[in-house]
Amino acid sequence: KKMTETLKTGAPVYVLVNPVEYHGPHLSLYTDEALSISLSRKLHERINQAKGTDYPFLLGQNLSLGEGPTPGPGSVHTPFKVLKQKIIKLCKSLVAVGCSRVIFMTFHGAPLHNMAIQAGIDYLKERGIKALNPFNIILQRMIDYVPGDYPGTENLIESEDSKDFVKTRLNHDFHAGLFETSLCLYLCPNTVDECYKELPDCVELKPDKGLMAMAKASKLAGKKALMREFEFAAIGLAWVKLRPFPGYSGRPKESSAELGEFFAENHILPSYEKAALATLWGKESSPEPIMKWVKLLTLAGAIAP
Repeated sequence: KKMTETLKTGAPVYVLVNPVEYHGPHLSLYTDEALSISLSRKLHERINQAKGTDYPFLLGQNLSLGEGPTPGPGSVHTPFKVLKQKIIKLCKSLVAVGCSRVIFMTFHGAPLHNMAIQAGIDYLKERGIKALNPFNIILQRMIDYVPGDYPGTENLIESEDSKDFVKTRLNHDFHAGLFETSLCLYLCPNTVDECYKELPDCVELKPDKGLMAMAKASKLAGKKALMREFEFAAIGLAWVKLRPFPGYSGRPKESSAELGEFFAENHILPSYEKAALATLWGKESSPEPIMKWVKLLTLAGAIAP
């Protein structure tokens, strides 16, 4: 009864959807979950402050499931169709208890993973419930990245070589590298092993030729957004093909809590807050997942990405 009364106030319900996934030797298998919980709490504080409300923090459910985790010891893959079914089942429960606003929190970037979450958002929308997956904002920024996008990062890094890296190739740092490790040091430091300070840099990535050919074809066709997605995918595929596979990208040894705070407080949380207010209390739709063509090319996950 108390929960029903709370939901009638319009309080958002947070739902976590993250895989158990290898994040190199220095981060937890539950890194995405830990980051999602920490960001959820900080986002909730911002929403209450912006709205002048005192909503309690409501965690609807924590699904430790994810499509397309990074290969490595401990990773657990949930096929797209299974994940989608689990999320829809959860959404039916959210409808039944009277939720009016839902925020899906993930920190896993596999395209099909976020398309499964989008299926839940669409299901809720059809039933008059507003829902949001703010992580799509980060993924889109990685797609649209241009050198120099995050001025100030170089001031928090000691090595001149790494300063150049974050200025020019920060979008190559997408898993358990400087970006994610720094966020963990700031948001959930107990999940980080000190060995990150000794890890060698991930090797320079050479984009996959096949996907770069598709990027070139997209450019010639005037489809620049698609071109950028293929270019980003070409880097990601090159990383997954590395042997031996490191389990991390970029330069984790340069990570720091200060850098994590810079990313979280200056970029991630402000964009999350803006999207939440515009979507859950406004008329905008949740940011769309990236790389929707992956669903077609993989036959909805039947063929491994």
